[in-house]
Amino acid sequence: MDNLDNINIETTQEILIQNFLHILALSIQYYDHLITTGDEINYLWKRPKGTSTFWFFLNRYFAFFGNLVVIILSFTTIPNEVRFIAFTFIHFEATNSLIQQSCKAYNFFWELLLVLNQVVVCILLALRIYALYSRSIRILACMVGSGVVLFIIICWSLFGQKIIGSQPEPGCHEGATEETAIHIASAWEALMIYDTMIFSFILYRTWTTRRDDRVTGIHIPLLSLILRDGAVYYVAMALANLSNILTFYLCGPFIHGALSTFASRYNYIMLIGE
Repeated sequence: MDNLDNINIETTQEILIQNFLHILALSIQYYDHLITTGDEINYLWKRPKGTSTFWFFLNRYFAFFGNLVVIILSFTTIPNEVRFIAFTFIHFEATNSLIQQSCKAYNFFWELLLVLNQVVVCILLALRIYALYSRSIRILACMVGSGVVLFIIICWSLFGQKIIGSQPEPGCHEGATEETAIHIASAWEALMIYDTMIFSFILYRTWTTRRDDRVTGIHIPLLSLILRDGAVYYVAMALANLSNILTFYLCGPFIHGALSTFASRYNYIMLIGE
């Protein structure tokens, strides 16, 4: 009995930590929206809009409204009266099965939202590299091919998961087994490799351009700015993703990937702020 109580206490603590980190990440995102709305209206909504503007809006508002749904579903629990009626008129196991299926659907939606957010970010980064290399078809083919491999790995990580339910706690909280945690971590590791490749392209382009500058005597400040912003973005992204990856290997079942929302929102804010 004591062992069961200890397990329930540990599970509750892990779920509270996960909820806190989740809300912290979303609070940072919506605070960023609040303080940048004025600039967005002045510099984007009041001016002619190009393709890059619409990509910006997609990245900004897909995450905005998607996470609103996640917040609502995260803190929506089935009232005890409804549970009592369901258990009374429907078979107990059937009711539990319905609840578990709805929780699986919610968690799948949350993971899919994270994936789609990262896909949009990767597309924007690839477009920047494509422009930086003067619309090189070879570079575009390399980025698209790498992106397809990344997307396949991410989709693979979403299936075949083995979860651990948290019966004592209300709401939809599912932990991951060690095998599943490593399975999911592979998607974030692939994303980190893709971002490293992006930064390598920036470094190489800057180095070759500066080498040419010494020959022609022409200096392009924009490239130095891109290198600076790219370095800041990469370091911040790498630290956020690495911290999240470590949770899959070092933390308990209900904290595996607890920094996923934080890492995703941090990458989004850094990209918007560049």
